[in-house]
This record gives sequence, structure tokens and C-alpha cells, in this order.
Amino acid sequence: MAGYLSINEVGRLTGLASHTIRYYEKQFPQLLDVKRTRGGHRQYLPRHLDALKSIIGLLKDQKLSIKSAREKLGETQPGETGESAASSVGKTPSPDVAELNRALTQVLDRIDRLCLLNERRDELLQTLLTREKSGNSVELLDQISRCRNETRETMRMYESLMAIWKN
Repeated sequence: MAGYLSINEVGRLTGLASHTIRYYEKQFPQLLDVKRTRGGHRQYLPRHLDALKSIIGLLKDQKLSIKSAREKLGETQPGETGESAASSVGKTPSPDVAELNRALTQVLDRIDRLCLLNERRDELLQTLLTREKSGNSVELLDQISRCRNETRETMRMYESLMAIWKN
């Protein structure tokens, strides 16, 4: 087991929560093809750590969406690798299910984007609080306003999708 890292160790080294690492595994299955022990524990290699650092750089530093980061890293869409339940039994999802999956992916990408915007807003807020006279206060208020509007829009989108899903 030498050379392997646990999910907790990877989390400490990258600053990511375990659930975020598992989410990235689903979004980047080729780069993060993690092996498991017989007990189901993940075993990360140094190359997985490097891949996660690249992903973090694209998502957080360059502010790319998951989709853009996948494209930049040469990763296929999760659905393209045969991961969906329908494709695993040799069936193609119906157009309604495929459309719903596409819409839900958009919602997740928007939520991802909102998280990045929230991080930027928090940085600006911290700067504003640590400096009395900050030229960023107008930018901060603008960011907060845009974030609130984007959140409202995303929630309306989510509610519409959930209404469709229930019917």
C-alpha cells in the first residue's frame, strides 16, 4: 500500500472536502480513475493529486466551468463514458430523460459557477473589511447583486426541472 494516499490525505493536500473529491472523480473519470481496496477505500496515486491540482487551477484560478475544464483537459463528458444506468444495460435514454439530464447538468454547472462567484465575493469582502478605504466596495456590491440574481435564476430553473421530474 506504499505510495497510495487516502481521500483524507488528498483532501489535506489539496484543500478539498472529501465530497468534492468524489464529485470530481465523477466529472473527470479518465484523469481520476482511482483504485479501491477490497474494503472499498480509495487509493490515490501522485498522478491523481497532480490531476486534482490541475482541475483546481482551472476551476478556481482560471474560473472555468466544469465543462470547459473537461474540454481543456481532454476529458469526455461523464455520460460519454457509458456511466449512465440506461447505457449500462444497452438502452439509449429517451429524449425526455436526455433533455432532463442536459438541463440538470446545466443547473450543476451554474451552481458551480455560483460557488466560484461566492468565493470571489468573499475575497473582496475580506479585502474590504481589512482595509478601510477600498476601491473594491463598488465591485463587491455589484458582485453580490449579480450573485443574488444568478442564484434566483438558478433556483427558478431548478424548481422548473423538479416540477417536470415529478410529472
